[in-house]
Amino acid sequence: MRTGDVQELVMRARTEIVLCLSNGADDLVDLHFLPRGTPVRVLYPDAVDRASVPVFLRGDDQVRVCAALPTSLVLCDDTAVFPGPTTITTPETVTLLKAWFDHLWASAMSADTRSADGLTDQERTILRLLAGGVTDDAAAARLGTSARSVRRVMAGVMGRLGARSRFQAGQLAARRGWL
Repeated sequence: MRTGDVQELVMRARTEIVLCLSNGADDLVDLHFLPRGTPVRVLYPDAVDRASVPVFLRGDDQVRVCAALPTSLVLCDDTAVFPGPTTITTPETVTLLKAWFDHLWASAMSADTRSADGLTDQERTILRLLAGGVTDDAAAARLGTSARSVRRVMAGVMGRLGARSRFQAGQLAARRGWL
C-alpha cells in the first residue's frame, strides 16, 4: 500500500481513526485531511513538543501522549497499517492491535499542556511511570538518571499535592487530571 492509499483509507473510515505517531509526526497520514464526523484518537510519544501537536486535534481527549510508543500505527475500521507501509486486514490481528492501542490509550495522558498544571516534563514522566507500576530504579534507567533523583522529584510532586504517601499522590494526581 502506498502512502497516498493510506490517506485514502483514512478518508473513507466510518467507525474510528486511531493513530500512533511514534516519531511525533508521521508520513503515513496528513492530519490536516481527516474526515469530519469520524472519531479520531491520536497517541504521540511523551517526548513530543506539545506546541507541535496541531491545535485542531486538541481537546475532547482526542490526543494523548504515551511514555512508551514503539511504532507508528494507523487503524481504520477493519484495517491496520504500519510504516513501510504494511497493511494488515486479518480480523484477529486488527482486533489485537486495537486492544493494544486501547491499553496504551488508557495509560496515556492528555497532550494539552494546561492539564499538567505546572508539572515539568520530567515530573510528568516520572509520575506516569510510577503510576504504571514501574519501580524507582526502572524509572531512573528509562530516564537516564539515578533512583535518588526519581525519589527527589516524586517528593517534590507529593509536596505540591499535599500527599503523605505515593498512593495518595497518585489519587490526587488523577483527580487533577495529571495522569
